[in-house]
Amino acid sequence: MKRISPIILLIILFMGSACSGTQVRGDSASKGSPQADSFEKGIELVRQGVDARDSGDEGEARQAFAKACRYFDEADDESRMLMDNATAQLKKIITLSGFEYAPKKSFEVLVLYLEMQNAYMDHDAPTMRRLDEQFSAAQQEVLQTTVLEKQKRLEELGQEVTQKSDEIQKQAQENIFEVYPTIYVVRKGDTLPSIAARHEIYNDSFMWPLVYKANRDQIKDPKSIYVGQDLKIPREMTMEEIIEARREAGAPEPEKIPKDAYIPRRKK
Repeated sequence: MKRISPIILLIILFMGSACSGTQVRGDSASKGSPQADSFEKGIELVRQGVDARDSGDEGEARQAFAKACRYFDEADDESRMLMDNATAQLKKIITLSGFEYAPKKSFEVLVLYLEMQNAYMDHDAPTMRRLDEQFSAAQQEVLQTTVLEKQKRLEELGQEVTQKSDEIQKQAQENIFEVYPTIYVVRKGDTLPSIAARHEIYNDSFMWPLVYKANRDQIKDPKSIYVGQDLKIPREMTMEEIIEARREAGAPEPEKIPKDAYIPRRKK
């Protein structure tokens, strides 16, 4: 193999900068990986471009340099995917108000995200992978803390109402006043049917379409909900709406609503 001249090395560095706007680092991919193969192909095309330029063939030189750019870009595909995923996860934290409910850990995630950006701009793939592992672990901790804190605040807000309900029940006025949540924070493992089946929600898994329809603004696919979502729980519906929801959910006998299922008061 011919020894690379200083001029070719300068061109390689220039091409890496022209393709991505940052310096090309030799340690951006491990030997034998797809990223390393793309980088080697890019170097070979730079050599071909230099030879063509020396021979006076400007057209062939431009084509070789253009192809080299594409191969240098391919060497960054893994880091680009990691960066795109981190951006999506950071947006989720913001959407779920993670900076309000878990501020310290959320800012740690933000710092890791900025460090990942620096590694991405430096084409430092090993550092990107290390930071991505730390980012994923911290992001999961933020989501978990956010869910717990949200649920805690909802319980605190409902505590006074619950106490009043207990006092009324002690006066032997059975079922005169019932307290049911109108917001539910999605937990790990939840599905719409499992949420509807909870005693404090509807106590009937076949009533899940009611929750789905009330949250169409944030649920595109009824099979896909994520941890931390605040779902509205409808409480004002007619018997006809309940029966229709059970029919849509595939209940064997939608008209036969279980006796323990939630039925709104003063609704016919």
